[in-house]
Parts: sequence; structure tokens; C-alpha cells
Amino acid sequence: MKDIAGTVSTDVEALKRGAIYVDDSGNPGADSGSAFLPASRKSWTAVIVPSVIAADVETAMRLFLGGVRKEYGAHELHFTDVWSGKGPWKGVKPPERAKVFGIMASMMEAWSLPVIQQTVSEDTLNDHPDFRRSLEGVRQNDWRLDSIEQFGFLSLCSAVSRHVLEMKVRGPAEFELPLPLFVDEGMMLAGRERALPNWADAIEGPNAHFRRSSDLAGLQIADFAAFVIGRSQWAIVRRQPTPEFTSREEVILRAASALNILNLTPRRASSGTLGKAGYEDWLQEDREAKGLPRRPPGRG
Repeated sequence: MKDIAGTVSTDVEALKRGAIYVDDSGNPGADSGSAFLPASRKSWTAVIVPSVIAADVETAMRLFLGGVRKEYGAHELHFTDVWSGKGPWKGVKPPERAKVFGIMASMMEAWSLPVIQQTVSEDTLNDHPDFRRSLEGVRQNDWRLDSIEQFGFLSLCSAVSRHVLEMKVRGPAEFELPLPLFVDEGMMLAGRERALPNWADAIEGPNAHFRRSSDLAGLQIADFAAFVIGRSQWAIVRRQPTPEFTSREEVILRAASALNILNLTPRRASSGTLGKAGYEDWLQEDREAKGLPRRPPGRG
């Protein structure tokens, strides 16, 4: 690992020509009540900004963030804070905060930015015990493959690379490959980089560049996607079907429906059918289609 010589201005130029932005939604630290959202899970979300629309995305985000800063005093968007009314959002009424989600969702829907989601948990590895044992103590380019966090991140990079190359074939003019990959600081400090073990044809370097979200608008887009996916899953497994959605459910589910998630199957549901039981049925069907037991090992 080493310090990056490039500056924030160089990163902004990358946004203008296309890039991949990654954030994690972590572990909510509480029991979801569902065997399919275990506390050990670690989720990573990538948003791909195609070269052909990168300049438009950069302009729109610069204007949007400028308006947010002027109106609410927020110098960057952390959607956990927007949702919870914390930090600069303390005292901002829920309908106003919902507008921020609505604007961001509308932009994501208009751009149709490709999103890749990867979740790994103890249950994921327990589904494949021989494979799990093969990862013990294995290192690649300083990455620990027996770490759920790091294995999940590398799995995301693999999926991103595959989808980027497929999209390049379908639309050659839409991508100038390889694309730089930026990750919100956390796993490593901002300003550091680490070589990836593969995927140089899709990811520049191939390296993962760690940055502060305040320095890169693209990371704030990834923060939005990561938060919306995680929060919508949480909302679904915590609800029972009712005649109508609550206002908070409408906000988060509308935002989730605006995301162009390439590796998750879209589902249609109404307020009268959407809830924990239906969600778990979908996941049990998915596991069965993959040749796995309908429920994770040791969970009934």
C-alpha cells in the first residue's frame, strides 16, 4: 500500500471521464429479525458512471450539492444523517429531508447509472464449507481472503469488472476503459491505494483508490445507493403487509425502485403483500435456484 500522488483535482477529472465509486453499508448492529439478513453481513455497493454521461453527472452533482450546502449548511451528503435528522439535518423537518431523497432518486433514475451490490456473511461462507477452508490464511496483494469485509470487496470488484466489460461490448462508445475505482475511506485511510489482484482490463491499475466522500461527489452517489439498498431491505423485513405504506416506507422504497441494480432481481409488490414473509420467500426461491438449501445453514 502507498500514498497516492494524485490530487483531488485529478480525481474530479476522473469523474468527468467516467469512474467506479464504491461504498459500504456495513452492519446495522442490530438483529433484523430475519435469517436472511444476519448480523455478520457486510455489504458493498458500486455505482458505475459511464464515460459518455460522466460530464453531465459531474455538473448535476456539483449544482445539487451547491444547493444543499446553501440551503441546509451540509458540505456533503451522508444519507444516514439525512434520513435520521442528524448533524446539519438536525431540526430539518422530515418532508424536507424526504425531498433530498426524492431529488437524488430522480437523478439516479434519469441517469440509469449501473449499480452492483455484493453482500457476504458468515452464512455465505458456511454455504460452501470446503471453499471457506481453502481461504484460511490466504493473502493476495495484501488482501486477506478469509476476511468477510475484504473478500466481499474483492467479490464486488470481480462482479463490477464482468458487468463493465459486458456493457462495453454492448455500447463501445459509452465507456473509456479501464475506469478508475474509488472507495470511501474506512477499510483504508483516505489518500491511500492498494493494488487489486486482477481485472486490469476494466479497472485502471488495477488499483483501489481510497478517498473522503467530501472530496468526490461520486462517492456520495455510492453512499446514496448503499444506504437505500440496505435501508429498504431492513424496512421490508421489519414490516407486515398493510393497506398503505407509511410516508417513510414510501420514501425509501421509491428511492430503491429508482436504482438500476444489475445483479439483483427486480420485484413488484403492493403495500398489502410486501413484508418479511414475502421477502424471505423470494430469497428462499433464489437459494433453491442456486442449488442451495432454502434456508441458510443452522437457521431452520
